[in-house]
Amino acid sequence: MIKNISEMDPTFPNQDGKLMDLAMDVHRQAAALGKVLHKITRHQVTQLLRHINSYYSNLIEGHHTHPSDIERAVQKEYDTNSEKRHLQELSIAHIEVQQKMENLIAEHPDIQICDSDFITWIHKSFYELVPEEFRRIRDPKTGKDFLMSPGELRQRQVVVGRHVPVSSDTLPDFLKRFNNVYNPDKLHGTAKLIAIAASHHRLAWIHPFLDGNGRVCRLFSHAYMMKANIESHGLWTISRGLARNRDEYMQYLALADAPRQGDYDGRGNLSERNLGQFCTFYLNICLDQIEFMGELLDLDKLQDRIKGYVDLRSNKIISGDNELRPEAKYILVEVMLRGEISRGDAKRISGLNERTARSLVSQLEKEKLITSESHRGPIRFNIPPKVVGYYFPNLYPEGMI
Repeated sequence: MIKNISEMDPTFPNQDGKLMDLAMDVHRQAAALGKVLHKITRHQVTQLLRHINSYYSNLIEGHHTHPSDIERAVQKEYDTNSEKRHLQELSIAHIEVQQKMENLIAEHPDIQICDSDFITWIHKSFYELVPEEFRRIRDPKTGKDFLMSPGELRQRQVVVGRHVPVSSDTLPDFLKRFNNVYNPDKLHGTAKLIAIAASHHRLAWIHPFLDGNGRVCRLFSHAYMMKANIESHGLWTISRGLARNRDEYMQYLALADAPRQGDYDGRGNLSERNLGQFCTFYLNICLDQIEFMGELLDLDKLQDRIKGYVDLRSNKIISGDNELRPEAKYILVEVMLRGEISRGDAKRISGLNERTARSLVSQLEKEKLITSESHRGPIRFNIPPKVVGYYFPNLYPEGMI
């Protein structure tokens, strides 16, 4: 049974040239991605990515909620089937907690995200929102069910596969060590990125809660990205990459649980080599997702996909939707590039007479392809669920929307 906080060592892998180069590459490409979009358009994409993050994080845990069900739940439209409704509520909980967490960090930039108070806050905030069935746990010894308390550190010993996490009575000590080691305010440069990966594993290794540790780890890593000022985070999601490589994710997590393997494997209790392999895997997933979103958000390609969507609508190829005038493509592209435009600009860009242009803008608003705060205010770029697959193909698994 793990009781001594030194048994968490090493807390960082050997930061050789390859790992540092990888971290620098992630940082550089993330910074480049962050400069692509107008801030208003970026805000809309970030909102969409919260839904994507929820979908994939839940998928990693074996809970599959169809994207259309998530979008309906966002609009407070819940399924009459209790099983589907509960999965919708699970997805909404993730979206809401991520949003709340982002707001909290933005409003309190000095918040200590590695502190046990913040980590338990994530767990409490999430599990207070989910249906009771997701808090129900079966005691392996008695076979009886009991309810997990949101935000409560576990008070019993557990076994996770082959891993025996730290003793429950030492959790406060291990979490204090965790905070001292990984506090981003104490780290600089590429060390912060490597810490995101290393802390993701070590938090899972500590296993603070009876259940929900995977979700907490991924939300915590999202918070760490914000605190580490990783530019463009929010325009890509690590959960998509982890879900698409779930078996490897679980394999590398388990490998990093292993004890030191001989004299050439560091000087700590755990394997330094395996922790390095996990960090390399994790940062490669980050890089893969940044590159993926870089392709999707390439302005020339995104313009072409928006125009292609309008062409499909104007030629009545998409069933279930009304015909859309081809001039709509000019308005949608311009509002995507500039974030927002005046209604007068929309008329000028479309080349239509005033009455026809007003009717087209009204249709775009009704279909939520654009939004506005008032009937006279400027129009802004928007991403309703029905266009996600056209604007951003493969963001969800193929065929899901």
